[in-house]
Amino acid sequence: MPAGVRLMKVRKAIVLAAGLGTRLRPFTCATPKPLMPVWGEPMLSRIVSMLRGWGVDDIVFNAHCLHAQVEEWVSKYAREARSAGDGVSVRVSYEPEILGTGGVLNPLRDWIGGEPFYLVNGDIVVENAPDPARASHGLDRPDVVAAALVSEMGPRTIEVEPESGFVTNWKSDDAGCEGTFTYCGIAAVKPQILDFVKPDGFSSIIQAYESAMMQGLFVKAVRADEMLWADAGTVQSYIDLNRDGDDNAFDDLPQFRAALESVGAKPAVAFMGARGSERVFFRCDKGVIVVYDDANRAENGLYAGHARYLKSKGVPVPDVLSDLVPLKTLVLEDAGETKKMTFDDYVKVVEALAKFNALGKDPSVGELSLQPAFDDAMWKWERDLFREHCLATRFFMEMPEAVGRELESVAARLEREPKALVHRDFQSTNVIWKGDGFKFIDFQGMRIGPAAYDLASLLYDPYVRLSDRQREALAALYAKVSGRPEIVAVLPFAAVQRLVQALGAFGRLASVGQPQFGEFVLPALENLLAAADEAGLDAVGALAEDLIAKETRRRKEKSRHAEEKCACGHDHGHEHGHCGCGGAS
Repeated sequence: MPAGVRLMKVRKAIVLAAGLGTRLRPFTCATPKPLMPVWGEPMLSRIVSMLRGWGVDDIVFNAHCLHAQVEEWVSKYAREARSAGDGVSVRVSYEPEILGTGGVLNPLRDWIGGEPFYLVNGDIVVENAPDPARASHGLDRPDVVAAALVSEMGPRTIEVEPESGFVTNWKSDDAGCEGTFTYCGIAAVKPQILDFVKPDGFSSIIQAYESAMMQGLFVKAVRADEMLWADAGTVQSYIDLNRDGDDNAFDDLPQFRAALESVGAKPAVAFMGARGSERVFFRCDKGVIVVYDDANRAENGLYAGHARYLKSKGVPVPDVLSDLVPLKTLVLEDAGETKKMTFDDYVKVVEALAKFNALGKDPSVGELSLQPAFDDAMWKWERDLFREHCLATRFFMEMPEAVGRELESVAARLEREPKALVHRDFQSTNVIWKGDGFKFIDFQGMRIGPAAYDLASLLYDPYVRLSDRQREALAALYAKVSGRPEIVAVLPFAAVQRLVQALGAFGRLASVGQPQFGEFVLPALENLLAAADEAGLDAVGALAEDLIAKETRRRKEKSRHAEEKCACGHDHGHEHGHCGCGGAS
């Protein structure tokens, strides 16, 4: 620091703890994201320790989602501080309607007064962060309204002018290229920013920064090259981050504490994986812990009741060991793993499926909270899923009119089928094995509909390829066991409908951060072609052939482009243009 330069003292801080934690669901269904533990300590606690180390003695936490837990944590912190003789002041600013990272300042204008303050995200993980008010003397310049920590880790969406160090663009079109950085959610801010904050309602601090820039005031970027920083914003990133620390890092979550206690399990859990239906799975020594979200997927809350019903009817399903409804958590029997099934395995599964489907005639099935039955609206929803997330999103094309007409005829044929209890997602991955025994899982979405839909899900499964001969033999077996020989003729139509739905789901999941589902698009298309040919659906078959060619080219291009990345990490051969960073294409 040059001699004679005055350091601006900052003693106040606003910690942002009101977010919805949407990307971290289902964990955040029961715990606010800032209170999620990382390496055995809540993220909020780590942030407060950092601020106290910088000399902050007056902290406000905003709260909205699950605000009572944030308020309880702050109250506990205040009590412990008083007991230790610490004079720090802490309080909560509750927001009935979430105000955003800029709007949070409006109810705190009097508290801010004429003093600078830190504005810090409460849901980040950070170590060795430099104090932005001290790491640069930029705050003492009249044309600087804030100093913000930036990093070369993360998405790098802001541009910084090299000589001045000022942020010049908060939404770069060249994200990830030279001269771009990631805003780390930590800033020292002058009170003048209040002049640029929207006076009411929701707004972001970035909007205020951009408005200030229009008036000749800037944000000084402070590089933090030695800092460890992570957003921990998604389930996978949170899991990965905790794997770097204590092996039992998840035990501090209330869902796991309660689940382990309810079944007398040892205090250790191991991550098994996440599924596309907003659930995560962990194994403990007594069974499998399932944490789910039923706000966006209401059927997730039906699993336990359905399991008990199916078990009472002799259907092979895992035992429910504990059902913790307020925490959206289950403990299930550890019924094994998926496996590559032999033909004899398929025979046993098909026989059990026929028994499952026959429960549609059971009078007591009407007492269950089933999902809406298959009907014209449901068939249309599946077609629209295919149209939007497979054709439009993945292949940039519209559905041909002839294909639409054929798919409508498929739905009409299925609608005439006898009603059965339908699993809805009866592919091979939803049959798990322990030794020679098996159990059905993922039946929470079961409903009334045509049994052929489930049989098609299994026999035209994109995850496993069956030969035509095997498929025909298993279809004949189901027809015999169920007493419905006519189902063999309906099966390819049901397969077309099911595969249309699956392709839409794969496209949606692949586009929202789960690219592994994109690997199953090609086998699903190949099965769609086979089913369309068997059903005599010429337009659907022609579309399937076209999409197979497109998907095959896509895979080849992806493989080639993986070897053509420039120093900035961008792919310069992708079909949507160049990144503009100057790398060779």
